[in-house]
Amino acid sequence: QRAVDAYLAYMNASNSAQRKPQALGQDFAPSADYTKYSFDPERSDFSAFIYQLSSQGLKMDGDPGRSRPEVRTLDLAAKPHPLVVLTDCPTPAIKWDAHEGKTGKDVSVAPPSGMVPSPYRTTVQVINDEGHWGVSKITTDASRRCSE
Repeated sequence: QRAVDAYLAYMNASNSAQRKPQALGQDFAPSADYTKYSFDPERSDFSAFIYQLSSQGLKMDGDPGRSRPEVRTLDLAAKPHPLVVLTDCPTPAIKWDAHEGKTGKDVSVAPPSGMVPSPYRTTVQVINDEGHWGVSKITTDASRRCSE
């Protein structure tokens, strides 16, 4: 349960961070500090995305949908860290789109032709390092919807 809770906290914080992306070196608001619930490589990958949004003057607005994680595997003896693998099939996002930070103008682009609409099945690796659970890797299969 603690691994699932860490994932849900990570998703809430990462969504908050996307609503108000901070520039490199700026501190996140406590509710947007996804780093408390993540480890590399996910932490670095998501940080790069946040800094890219910030440098372009963009933010995300709307409702990103609600996570619905399920435990797929549990290996508390895994080395070097105990590992829980989750799958998530979130509820569909409601207008979770990129906007200009200053004007609020919607700058989202349509998905490529032939791409299936979200939500997509996501696989999440959550590890325990020194008694602390956090997301270490997220893989999204954008080739098929959750219902498929």
